Amino acid sequence: MQVTLKSFANIKDVIGQSTKCIELAPGAKLSDLFTYLNREYGEKFNRQVTDQISGKLVPFLILINEKTFRSTTDMETLLNEGDTVTIMIPFDGG
Repeated sequence: MQVTLKSFANIKDVIGQSTKCIELAPGAKLSDLFTYLNREYGEKFNRQVTDQISGKLVPFLILINEKTFRSTTDMETLLNEGDTVTIMIPFDGG
Protein backbone atom coordinates (compact mmCIF):
# COMPACT_ATOMS: atom_id res chain seq x y z
CA MET A 1 0.00 0.00 0.00
CA GLN A 2 1.13 3.54 -0.58
CA VAL A 3 1.17 6.36 1.98
CA THR A 4 2.34 9.93 1.62
CA LEU A 5 4.84 11.25 4.15
CA LYS A 6 4.92 14.98 4.86
CA SER A 7 7.79 16.42 6.85
CA PHE A 8 9.15 19.75 8.06
CA ALA A 9 12.35 21.21 9.53
CA ASN A 10 14.91 18.57 10.59
CA ILE A 11 12.99 15.60 9.18
CA LYS A 12 12.60 17.36 5.84
CA ASP A 13 16.37 17.99 5.85
CA VAL A 14 17.07 14.29 6.47
CA ILE A 15 14.63 13.04 3.83
CA GLY A 16 15.55 15.75 1.34
CA GLN A 17 11.99 16.70 0.44
CA SER A 18 8.81 17.80 2.17
CA THR A 19 6.59 15.13 0.59
CA LYS A 20 7.46 11.54 -0.26
CA CYS A 21 5.35 8.57 -1.40
CA ILE A 22 6.27 5.39 0.46
CA GLU A 23 5.28 1.81 -0.33
CA LEU A 24 4.47 -0.31 2.75
CA ALA A 25 3.01 -3.78 3.17
CA PRO A 26 -0.77 -4.00 3.61
CA GLY A 27 -1.66 -3.81 7.29
CA ALA A 28 1.36 -1.64 8.13
CA LYS A 29 1.36 0.39 11.34
CA LEU A 30 3.01 3.70 12.21
CA SER A 31 5.85 1.68 13.73
CA ASP A 32 6.41 0.00 10.35
CA LEU A 33 6.69 3.39 8.68
CA PHE A 34 9.32 4.44 11.21
CA THR A 35 11.18 1.14 10.70
CA TYR A 36 11.22 1.90 6.96
CA LEU A 37 12.49 5.46 7.59
CA ASN A 38 15.21 4.20 9.95
CA ARG A 39 16.32 1.66 7.35
CA GLU A 40 16.20 4.18 4.50
CA TYR A 41 17.83 7.17 6.24
CA GLY A 42 19.78 5.51 9.06
CA GLU A 43 21.41 7.39 11.88
CA LYS A 44 20.47 10.83 10.52
CA PHE A 45 16.78 9.99 10.88
CA ASN A 46 17.20 8.02 14.09
CA ARG A 47 18.87 10.99 15.84
CA GLN A 48 15.84 13.17 15.09
CA VAL A 49 13.21 10.87 16.61
CA THR A 50 15.03 8.85 19.28
CA ASP A 51 16.46 9.73 22.68
CA GLN A 52 20.11 8.85 22.26
CA ILE A 53 20.45 7.62 25.86
CA SER A 54 17.30 5.52 26.29
CA GLY A 55 16.82 4.56 22.63
CA LYS A 56 13.09 5.33 22.91
CA LEU A 57 11.12 7.64 20.63
CA VAL A 58 11.03 11.21 21.87
CA PRO A 59 7.58 12.77 22.34
CA PHE A 60 6.23 14.37 19.17
CA LEU A 61 2.99 14.53 17.22
CA ILE A 62 2.09 12.59 14.10
CA LEU A 63 -0.88 13.46 11.95
CA ILE A 64 -2.66 10.82 9.90
CA ASN A 65 -5.05 12.57 7.54
CA GLU A 66 -5.14 15.55 9.96
CA LYS A 67 -5.99 13.39 13.02
CA THR A 68 -3.44 13.71 15.83
CA PHE A 69 -1.45 10.78 17.23
CA ARG A 70 1.50 10.66 19.66
CA SER A 71 4.86 9.01 19.16
CA THR A 72 4.87 7.80 22.75
CA THR A 73 1.52 5.97 22.70
CA ASP A 74 0.16 5.44 19.19
CA MET A 75 2.83 3.68 17.11
CA GLU A 76 0.65 0.58 16.70
CA THR A 77 -1.98 2.59 14.82
CA LEU A 78 -2.85 0.95 11.50
CA LEU A 79 -2.23 2.83 8.28
CA ASN A 80 -4.45 2.61 5.22
CA GLU A 81 -3.88 2.93 1.50
CA GLY A 82 -3.64 6.60 0.58
CA ASP A 83 -3.08 7.93 4.11
CA THR A 84 -1.08 11.12 4.54
CA VAL A 85 1.27 10.93 7.52
CA THR A 86 2.83 14.16 8.81
CA ILE A 87 5.70 14.04 11.30
CA MET A 88 5.60 17.07 13.60
CA ILE A 89 8.99 17.19 15.35
CA PRO A 90 9.29 20.24 17.66
CA PHE A 91 11.51 23.04 16.32
CA ASP A 92 14.69 24.04 18.16
CA GLY A 93 15.95 27.56 18.48
CA GLY A 94 14.12 30.77 17.95
